[in-house]
Amino acid sequence: MTSKHGDKSPQIPVSDRWVNREQAVFGWLWYEFLHLSPSYELAHRERTGTLSDTDRARLPADFEAVLSVYDNLGNLHRISFDDWWAAKGIRHFGYQGEHPSVHVMEALLKETDEPLAHLTAKAGEYINGRWADQGRQTCLIVSIPVGLPKKLVLDHIADILSRTTEEHRQIVLTPPTYKVLPRKKDSDSLFRYLQCLWNRSYYPKAKLYEIGVIAELSTTYSLRLAKYEGGVEDRHALKILTSRALNRGIMIAENAARGVFPTYAKCEHCVRPDWEELGRTLNSRIDWENSTDC
Repeated sequence: MTSKHGDKSPQIPVSDRWVNREQAVFGWLWYEFLHLSPSYELAHRERTGTLSDTDRARLPADFEAVLSVYDNLGNLHRISFDDWWAAKGIRHFGYQGEHPSVHVMEALLKETDEPLAHLTAKAGEYINGRWADQGRQTCLIVSIPVGLPKKLVLDHIADILSRTTEEHRQIVLTPPTYKVLPRKKDSDSLFRYLQCLWNRSYYPKAKLYEIGVIAELSTTYSLRLAKYEGGVEDRHALKILTSRALNRGIMIAENAARGVFPTYAKCEHCVRPDWEELGRTLNSRIDWENSTDC
């Protein structure tokens, strides 16, 4: 089963923070995994005063860490990704300020009465404006006689840049509250894990290999079994793959609720999902999205 969520292209709204397209995609994935985290749901119930005695018995030992993430990323019930991203996501996943870019101060120096005053005014506007907005990056200010051939100008600029030190070439960014772990940036695998978690929730009584077929987990076994061409060995192999995918998905969701993403390293205080309860929650979410045309 392919959720319509997977067809959405994350948006990057204008704000005082910025992200690149890859960061936005992983922001969407983080948002989706949080929907599947039992710990995050318990944090939601705690903050909304709906925590039952049964819930209290399930609270993880590191619940304060989950509450801290919840207080930053907020209530995910009845909010679309785009609205959540604009309100919460980009502020905690994005870099502060504007994206660094080349800027022309438009200080065209020519034979005027006060060229120094003109240059000083333009430099002041740039320093207090765009330069500050982009995080006060190390910049070169270059004088270009506009009458020179374009190729000669570009050659000179390339030469100047080649002589700048590596230290000066570093973009210095204010780190976001939460950042994607660099060694686990595989969105295709993450989406497959999501598919398994979604479908396990929708069909809690289905056999593991059946979940693997519905989620299209394996291009080999899922396809053969979907065509009723696979045998016992295919079902056994897909069962193992599905079990591993579900376990990894749960770990990713539970780690995400603690501000670490994406990793399926063992979460020591992981709360295991109640698949039937999670299925009801997901179906309720889909009904709401359909009614509001999210």
